[in-house]
Amino acid sequence: MPVSAEDLAAALRLPIGSVADIEPMGMREGSPVRVTIRNSGAQSRVVLARPIAGSERATNHAAVLEALARAGYPHAPRLLAATSDLVIEEWIEGASALAVVPPVGSAEAAVEALAALHDLPLREGLDWGRAPAEVLPAAEAPLHRLGFAASERDPAREPLAAAHEALLGGSFGFAHRNATAANVLLAPGRAWLAGFGDAGFGPQLFDVAAFLLTSGLNAAARMALAARYAQARGLARDTAGLVDLAGVVWGLNELLGLPRRQVELLGDGAGAEALRTAALRIERGVREAAGEHPVALAIRSALWPEYHRGDG
Repeated sequence: MPVSAEDLAAALRLPIGSVADIEPMGMREGSPVRVTIRNSGAQSRVVLARPIAGSERATNHAAVLEALARAGYPHAPRLLAATSDLVIEEWIEGASALAVVPPVGSAEAAVEALAALHDLPLREGLDWGRAPAEVLPAAEAPLHRLGFAASERDPAREPLAAAHEALLGGSFGFAHRNATAANVLLAPGRAWLAGFGDAGFGPQLFDVAAFLLTSGLNAAARMALAARYAQARGLARDTAGLVDLAGVVWGLNELLGLPRRQVELLGDGAGAEALRTAALRIERGVREAAGEHPVALAIRSALWPEYHRGDG
């Protein structure tokens, strides 16, 4: 159901006729819209409206934004109104990290925003009744779907199982759970997180890995940012290596889910292009070591032996 000016005015308690422009931000049903509001005698302002339409993700997004506001978290949009049909939040004047080269200081601000999010004592969102092993279950990845031959898959089986065990021992708690570059807005020296529809209990290092892999940064920059995240949270120095290992596991699973997401985006040219950009960055980043974790090295050596002999 499309967002109407009347519904927006009612949710924000505005005079009729205040909503001047409604711009869809995607082609799919339920995509958010950018709304320009002009009150008589006042400067115009812009908000973002998300239709709920029975969506668990939209409802979860609203609940998490409200919890973040109560916690005083400064790196997320402010929730302005919520009804049974709409979630309305402030418009952030930043660009998606998927769309721009990170401005000066913004990637550092992004990992610090993630560190601050992960330190919040929140029990909001999804999956709080589940154990880490249920949220991150052990399952053999069908790597043949990514074109890996048996001679590559077999040597990778044991280190991938070891990666799962190592990541289960990592940091779990309140997490964004979809912190790709598309959901990180950047401006010089600043960053905001958006799109909290999947937020809840989960492996926090996957948030860091998701941002770093999809941001287009090179391996050295990703390693430095992972170390900055660990320092911001007061975690052990080997956390940076665990972030790289999380990136290998998260990235392979993202690439395996790519065909399904491409089908979901049929007819949405901008969305499909963003997905292609993210996939190319993930594939490159998973290959390039951004840490020194021995299990990550073993996985890369198995799956890309020529690359890691220096020929790739």
